[in-house]
Amino acid sequence: MKVNKIWLTIALISLILAGLSLVGFRVYNSRTEGIEDVGITTGGQNSCLAYDEETGIMYVGTHDNMLFAFKGDKELFRVTAGGSFSELVIRREQDLLYCGNEDGNVYAYSLSDGELKKTITVNRRIVGIDISPDGTRVAVGANTGSSKANILVYSTEDGSEIYNNKATVTVAGVKYCKDGETLISINKRGEIDLLRENGEKVGVYKTNYSALQLVRNGDMYWTVCKDGSYYGFDESLNILRTGKVSNPMSAVIASIGADEENGHVVVGSNEGFFFIMNAHDREVYTGDIDSHITAIRGVGRTVIMTGLADIIKQVHVDNLEDINGNIRKTGIFRISLIVFAIVFLCSMVMTFEWSRKKTLRFLKTVWRCRMAYIMLAPTLILIWLFNYRGIATAFIRAFTNWSKTNTTLAQIDFVGLDNFKRMVTEGYFLIGIRNMVLITVTGIIKVLTMPILVAWLVYNIRGNRRKYLHRFLFVLPIVVPGVIGAMTWQKIYDPSIGLLNEVLGAMHLDSLKRVWLGDAKTAIWAVIFMGFPFVQAMAFLVYYGGLINIGKDVEESAMIDGARKRDLFWRIQLPLIRPQLSIMITLHIIGTIQDFNGIFILTGGGPGTATYVPALELYLNVAQFGRYGYACALGVVLFIFTMGATLISNRLTRERG
Repeated sequence: MKVNKIWLTIALISLILAGLSLVGFRVYNSRTEGIEDVGITTGGQNSCLAYDEETGIMYVGTHDNMLFAFKGDKELFRVTAGGSFSELVIRREQDLLYCGNEDGNVYAYSLSDGELKKTITVNRRIVGIDISPDGTRVAVGANTGSSKANILVYSTEDGSEIYNNKATVTVAGVKYCKDGETLISINKRGEIDLLRENGEKVGVYKTNYSALQLVRNGDMYWTVCKDGSYYGFDESLNILRTGKVSNPMSAVIASIGADEENGHVVVGSNEGFFFIMNAHDREVYTGDIDSHITAIRGVGRTVIMTGLADIIKQVHVDNLEDINGNIRKTGIFRISLIVFAIVFLCSMVMTFEWSRKKTLRFLKTVWRCRMAYIMLAPTLILIWLFNYRGIATAFIRAFTNWSKTNTTLAQIDFVGLDNFKRMVTEGYFLIGIRNMVLITVTGIIKVLTMPILVAWLVYNIRGNRRKYLHRFLFVLPIVVPGVIGAMTWQKIYDPSIGLLNEVLGAMHLDSLKRVWLGDAKTAIWAVIFMGFPFVQAMAFLVYYGGLINIGKDVEESAMIDGARKRDLFWRIQLPLIRPQLSIMITLHIIGTIQDFNGIFILTGGGPGTATYVPALELYLNVAQFGRYGYACALGVVLFIFTMGATLISNRLTRERG
């Protein structure tokens, strides 16, 4: 076997260089992690946190009505309230943890054992609280509607209301100043207000966008706006620092925090992206924790973040300056590894005579038939681009970290089954599967009842004109777009002017009135009952066509033998339209797996995750969160579900045939 020494030498050199590139890639890739897990889990959707530096205890509130206390990774206690926790304030002097809760109460628990010491009733949705420096009063920011809010002051001794200041725009946070008589609040109008406890406005600073969150860190206050701009200011509303995150992925900004010395500022988003700015307000790091970031707190030179996916992460801000450089070096070594690997493979092909001859023979054959390949190329390219490229991309990228921030080959990494594991660990997909199964099962019941009944009744109407009229009236709604139908039902379920509550009120059944789409207990059933009385035009036509195709002679023979209408339906007509039943069940399952339009319009998946479905999870990850790899994994799983349902249905139909 002849060996070309020149090509062999090139192959060996490229192999050595590829090995060195792999070593460099691994070394610098290990230095790109600026975030680590704290090792604490609550089993719920975390909404807020507080840290007691004196005892080292971390308190975590959740949207699942739970409050936890941890020391290290050890759970000290947990308590349950009537709603989601919105903000936690530690008062070491009183040994109390004050907790604002969306059930309309402020709870005061013992810092050591979680014993409930006080309850202050607000009867409003609480968005922020703070305790006066002397510990005698609690300020509460609460919203009662889309444009109504209150800033209230209560006594911590007996829970009595001292001041009730009404606002014309929803507030997003409230903090006490050191004098104990002045408050700082922010609102959705983008205003930072300096107020006295009685509501008298002392000063105001106007930003350009809605203010989202207010935190106090030492002597400074921080707020972040919807456009990603942030402000650090003192008690006199003097702006000491300001900046704006780059946000190239158009993330929805949600939260802000800073390290203990106010050197680094961290801005979080709904999609899990966070942006870290240094003391010069220059962005030094962008990361992703794959969860809506709800709270950020500084502990020494560490910043702790928590989010809805039951995760608590910490970032060591001192190490951030070197991380971006290591990321760039990792990308360079990755590219060089790919290049040298390709050179090695090509050199090995040219090294041996037999492989070189086969390669050259293949290339000559392609060249000789080049006109045929050229003529076929447009068709093959179009089929690939519009039919198979998306499917192939989804299957490949489902195993990568492809996202809005990882868009180039240098940034996209193979992550194995991490995206599929995330479906289980995050919980949204599992919740969506549960809702999808419920909607599918109830949908099968609907598609097998009312459309069959109506088709049978129309089929038995005497007179062709009357049949035509009824058939036309039942099919007419199919021309109305589904969006219009969903919006109509949204108005029917409206708690204030909706038809459903109006009818209940007219029947003196006020106790049955509900916020149908805003209550987690009724939202999924409201979605299911959308479209009542469930006479689907497509199913009606399919069943009606099946009944027509049976033939009058079969029915007449059965009637002669003494069959009644009931026997004719159950024993002859229904079994003979079994293929139509199978088709409609298959189409319904496929449509349910893929559809989310009605849910998106009515509830957006809420309240919370009460109406979440996998197809909506896929859409949100593509359109809002920018987690394309995870969305591809969701698409692959839904593809498998859809294919499985189709194959099972075809199998049942084939057996019948």
